[in-house]
Amino acid sequence: MSKIHNKKIVIEVSNLRKSFNGNLILKDINFKLFEGESLAIIGASGSGKSVLLKNIIGLLIPDNGSIKINNINIVNLPRVAKENLLLELGITFQHGALFDSLKNWENIVFKVKNRKKLSKKDAGILALSIIKKLGLEPQILDLYPSEISGGMQKRVAIARAICGDPKILLFDEPTSGLDPVTGSLIDELIITAVKTVGGSAITITHDMASVCRIADKVILIDNKTISWSGTPKEMLKSKNSRIQEFIQSTNPKLFQ
Repeated sequence: MSKIHNKKIVIEVSNLRKSFNGNLILKDINFKLFEGESLAIIGASGSGKSVLLKNIIGLLIPDNGSIKINNINIVNLPRVAKENLLLELGITFQHGALFDSLKNWENIVFKVKNRKKLSKKDAGILALSIIKKLGLEPQILDLYPSEISGGMQKRVAIARAICGDPKILLFDEPTSGLDPVTGSLIDELIITAVKTVGGSAITITHDMASVCRIADKVILIDNKTISWSGTPKEMLKSKNSRIQEFIQSTNPKLFQ
């Protein structure tokens, strides 16, 4: 991925703090995502990575701090204004979060169909064009999520996220549970999305090989805060014990 120079800040998180029932989850979280940048967030299970993502997309409200998307602070922003702003984001959740009552093609075009007032035919054509990029067969479009495998559900969720070419993409464990070939395909889609539309991406992942492929910058969440940040090359040379644990737990041969 290319280096980021003098780019617009598309997401800025400042002094974010979040707790649940007095249990502190995140504290003093500060980072910036630049236009055209791909950021990977790593950390142990339960470290607060998904909580951070849910704060960014407005599903949770931080106890303290600000979250700016395109220089607009979404914390305490009126509901309609927040929803309009978040329409510019493409999001996948860790377990897909597809609508069980909608067919796969309807899930994929859900956000775009009404916004652009697409006919059923045009919406179907759009859904078909996206799943081809993800290596899915056309016949899955008329099935429901429960009628396809978990790996396919994950790819349908990613198809929904990239539908409409959003400028900001947020992925929560996009390659978990996928075979290496499909995982590499998803990585290529993330890279292409960032390069071709000038988009930006935040990816939460445990897949260190994926981190090395997709990321311009990496941040580690540990002990409730960002304990390390740097480039993938710097990550592989880091003496940080937690970073080394992540690399060793994946497959150290990948990084030799």
